[in-house]
Amino acid sequence: MKINKNSFFLNNSIFKLNRVSLSNTTVIDEYKVGLSHIFITHDGRYLVEDPPMSEAELASLRETLEYLLFKIKAIDILDESRFENELKRLGIKDEKTIYILKREIYGFGILDPLVRDPKVEDIQIPSPGIPARVIHSDYDRLITNIVLNENETNLYVEKLAYKSGKSISSFKPLLSIRSSDTTRVTLTYRKEIGHKGSSITIRKFPERPWSITRIMINNTIDPWIAAWAMLLIEHKKAILVFGGMGCGKTSLINALANCINERATIITVEDTPEIRLAHPYWIPLVTRESLTLDEKGSIDMFTLVKHALRMSGDYIIVGEVRGEEGKIWAQAIMTGHGGLTTFHAESHTTAIERLLAEPIKVDIGSLSALHTIIGIKKYVMIKEDERGVPRKVFLRRVSEVFDFEISLEKKRAKFYRVVKFDSQSDKFNRIGDEYILKLPSSRIIMEERGWDEKRFLEELELRYKFFVKLLEKSKSDESLLDYRTVTQLVWKFYENPKQFELQKINTEESKDEKLAIEEKGIEIVQENE
Repeated sequence: MKINKNSFFLNNSIFKLNRVSLSNTTVIDEYKVGLSHIFITHDGRYLVEDPPMSEAELASLRETLEYLLFKIKAIDILDESRFENELKRLGIKDEKTIYILKREIYGFGILDPLVRDPKVEDIQIPSPGIPARVIHSDYDRLITNIVLNENETNLYVEKLAYKSGKSISSFKPLLSIRSSDTTRVTLTYRKEIGHKGSSITIRKFPERPWSITRIMINNTIDPWIAAWAMLLIEHKKAILVFGGMGCGKTSLINALANCINERATIITVEDTPEIRLAHPYWIPLVTRESLTLDEKGSIDMFTLVKHALRMSGDYIIVGEVRGEEGKIWAQAIMTGHGGLTTFHAESHTTAIERLLAEPIKVDIGSLSALHTIIGIKKYVMIKEDERGVPRKVFLRRVSEVFDFEISLEKKRAKFYRVVKFDSQSDKFNRIGDEYILKLPSSRIIMEERGWDEKRFLEELELRYKFFVKLLEKSKSDESLLDYRTVTQLVWKFYENPKQFELQKINTEESKDEKLAIEEKGIEIVQENE
């Protein structure tokens, strides 16, 4: 007997609609995602209200789905245009019916509004019977009104695995899926490895890559930090970005990479493809999981970074250093490659100490090619909304910028604070020009370029004015927020800065009181191998 494989969708569909009760709660924000309404409440809840449908409409919906799934060949079920043509032929025009059908087959079913919400970054169902939780870009962690029982959770996990073309079972109860360039799904199945049952984690990445203008608009960095980073990147001075989970480390290096010259060859190495660049000579490398049960055929970060060293790249960007691939990246910057990477750490000193320790164990000599360390954090602030009502918001900010050097003779790492964020004023404070000129990176660039101190400060000021102008223009021209547009403007700046008429830009804010330079050192000890 021939079985129609489309029946899997029917048997594993969870026709539950999200309903909301707003009694005894205060809504602080609301918006639409598709035909669903999203309500954010004062007590930290994310409530989804799907379009209303009666029991009769739901029954009709199931009958329609059953007909379509048995009518359309299994190989064509994911052809959305064919599916829409079949709906038209059947005379199905109801917007709600089409919305639910399409999200069930092509989307994420009951979780689809969460996945499609651009403000949701992560979705987690830790076990059956527990409400799904999201991480929201404006409100951080929120509890939803979506709850799946044990059977529904198992069916949902099976469906996600099936749609990915992979399998999950009691024999192989773990699965990680790249469902698209913007979504990664991690699943556990039943109670094989956890007594609470199946779990679902969906991590989302920005559909629009972060540009340097977008992070300036959001005040994650200011034009001076952008100018300082640009000068460093232009001269292939490696940058390490550290911070906690979900604070925007990869988004920051994606934005900073806008400052790389057009003709440079850039090799990016990532576990999940988050970085997107406009450069013609960009070579993206992504890890590969095993395609077989014996785990053969996998390609890890270490292998890719090692391979990148042989590819004549000008810049090697590693999405996140976790293991011994960090040692290879450090060797790359030591041999003259420009470099950007991120590292999970809570402080600049912890970042260096962990890089030198197992399992990464970067050679101390290689770290001498690391010139800048940037911290980024998620801050809780009180801001007034459009109605003038104070509310708590979560904002990403560069917390501090350090120039960095290692004294191999003294076995000592030195950090020179260049920028410090002030959360009270929501502004960045930097050191004065007289201290900028004393920084190790400044001295190296001046020596390499043959610049005197006056010329160095002029070049830095020129880049600062460039970003001040870009920031001002991008407030009224959304096209300047696109990473491709801003990258091309950076290339034009490199060709001829005079075309931007930067001499007319007023930078009086740079006359504010500056910080004195702070120097901190730590002893670096590394056990012999």
